[in-house]
Amino acid sequence: MEKPLSFGEHNELRGILHLPSDQQVQVGVVFVQGWSGDRTGPHRMFVHAARRFAGQGIGSMRFDLPGRGESTGSPTDTDLDQMIEATLTAADVLERESKAPKTYILGICSGGNVALGSASLRKEIDGLILWSTPLFAQFKSAGTELVRRKRLVGEFARKLFRRETYSKLFGGKLNWSIIAQTLLCREKKPSSGRNPKDSHRDIMSDLKGYRGPALFVYGSRDHDAAGAPEFFKEFCFQNDIPVQFHKIDGANHSFYSRVWEDEVIGLTEEWLLKRCQ
Repeated sequence: MEKPLSFGEHNELRGILHLPSDQQVQVGVVFVQGWSGDRTGPHRMFVHAARRFAGQGIGSMRFDLPGRGESTGSPTDTDLDQMIEATLTAADVLERESKAPKTYILGICSGGNVALGSASLRKEIDGLILWSTPLFAQFKSAGTELVRRKRLVGEFARKLFRRETYSKLFGGKLNWSIIAQTLLCREKKPSSGRNPKDSHRDIMSDLKGYRGPALFVYGSRDHDAAGAPEFFKEFCFQNDIPVQFHKIDGANHSFYSRVWEDEVIGLTEEWLLKRCQ
């Protein structure tokens, strides 16, 4: 069963609830997209995962963060802390609607940072699933960020020779604001003047004391998450967080291959089902 929902203090958030049709929900999963994505995930990866999970008795919520997709709000003034607050609200709705005995948060890219921030505030979250989760902004070196941006510029250049780029151009679907920010190697800050990817809190310090299990999945060619696996592995070891790390051979940041996608979803499904026992 797939059910559209509006929720939040002013019904500003839009989501899709996925529930098994013929069995009780064993666990619930909240999906959190990357910074500029929506509730479908890259190449509809969240849709594929949610439907596959439902067949195994796993309920889930895919929702648009504030200012993204169909949710209201400003895309430039929405910051990391607001995304964390919205995710915790989505978790409450999922728990109420699905009656799931356990709740996990699954984030891809910066959605993984949102998931970590959610667990730092709500230690009773049962587990975290972190796909291609990069370092928080304050831990990225200037050199690493410059290399990442140069690679993105190269990707934009290659896309100039693709037919779908011109379809989006003439269809008015290209986001010129995001393209300009990338090419100029700067991020557009909100009206507050603060980097929206920074939290008012020290999330990693606040995460100490969290004891839920975590699953990290990265591609071996993920340049956007440079240094992240090593950093998070050391943090989890030092803070007694049960953790598993998996690397998908040859995969990039968003797992842009059906083979890579199937492997990520399969690993996650197996990890979740073990926690249903």
